Order: sequence, then C-alpha cells, then structure tokens
Amino acid sequence: MSPSISQKVKDAYLAPQKKQTREKRYETLSNREREVFQLIAEGFTTKQITETLCISTSTVKSHRANIMEKLGLTSPVQLGRFA
Repeated sequence: MSPSISQKVKDAYLAPQKKQTREKRYETLSNREREVFQLIAEGFTTKQITETLCISTSTVKSHRANIMEKLGLTSPVQLGRFA
C-alpha cells in the first residue's frame, strides 16, 4: 500500500478517537470556563467578556489559560480553531 493511502486509512481510523478525545477534554472545563470559552468562540474580546460576565480582566485571562491547558492547546489561534 502506498504511503499516502496508508496515511489516509490511518487518519480515517483515528478520526473518531480524536473527536472523542476533544469532547472528553471539553467536559473537563468548569461551567464558568465553558461560558468564557463560548464567548471566545463567538468572537468576544476580553473587555466584552469582562462586561458580559462581570469579572475582571485578570480572571478572563486566567480562565483562558486554564481552558487552553485543559484542552491541550498552546496558542490562542488553536483555541479559536478548537471552538
């Protein structure tokens, strides 16, 4: 089997596992982290999140860092893609 075909077969086999892993990681978020995550996914800025949830900027940044760690992400760009 050619390497490209082998890779496609492997990717197809692992795709459901990756999705399940993403869902399980999402489930580790607290309710507040999920709220922050949802607002990030909707394109809210940090300031908009602070005003919407009545929390401080440092709290938003802390939640964002916790979300990224729990989801295994290393950059805000990855956070946007995950959402």
